[in-house]
Amino acid sequence: MTQRDTYQTAAGPLAITPIHHATFVMEWNGETIYCDPVGDKARFADFTAPTLVMLTHHHGDHLGLETLGAVMGKDTHIIAPKIVCDQLPQDLLARTTQMANGELTRWHDISIRAVAMYNTTPDRQKYHEKGVGNGYLFDFAGTTVYLASDTEPTAEMDDLGKIDIAFFPMNLPYTMTPDQVVTCIEKTAPRYVYPFHYRFPFDEPAKEPSDLTALMPEGSGTEIVERDWY
Repeated sequence: MTQRDTYQTAAGPLAITPIHHATFVMEWNGETIYCDPVGDKARFADFTAPTLVMLTHHHGDHLGLETLGAVMGKDTHIIAPKIVCDQLPQDLLARTTQMANGELTRWHDISIRAVAMYNTTPDRQKYHEKGVGNGYLFDFAGTTVYLASDTEPTAEMDDLGKIDIAFFPMNLPYTMTPDQVVTCIEKTAPRYVYPFHYRFPFDEPAKEPSDLTALMPEGSGTEIVERDWY
């Protein structure tokens, strides 16, 4: 298992564990949340079955139906956008809450907001169109986590409020350059940032988390959390 990071919230510790590429696990207050679980089920051997699975969009590096079926527990619930719901088998769809950009829901003690994720550069808009996938903003007893998913800097990021921890993708041509991630950081002012989704798939030389760290201005209030997602 890769490194588990722990952050204190008003209702106990929040543990975050990078798994691979765009997949990670959050554990808090009796909840185990799998975000975009893909790949071998063995990746999740150190965790209990999820109470909640968050799915951002339909691309194969974010949605793996075989993996999803393998990790589901008897009480696992799913949150996903329509494009994912359209691909789920009936047994999983019956356990799914569909969310569109801008909608709010609650899962037990966690507030969840679906946030638009999309490309804004003209020649990249074909990869992620506005209104199709979801990023998510979680509120864990006042500690907020922003899963941006596959996006570039967007106007929606200007209105997210306080963010403590953010996950930003960093690969071309599908998501962002490190400079664009800096723009996202300027828009959202998180305390901690995890660069993820930074190698595979890619059509250009991969960037590393250290490339983002090198761009951060001296005295920045944001710490780049460099982890090996591969």
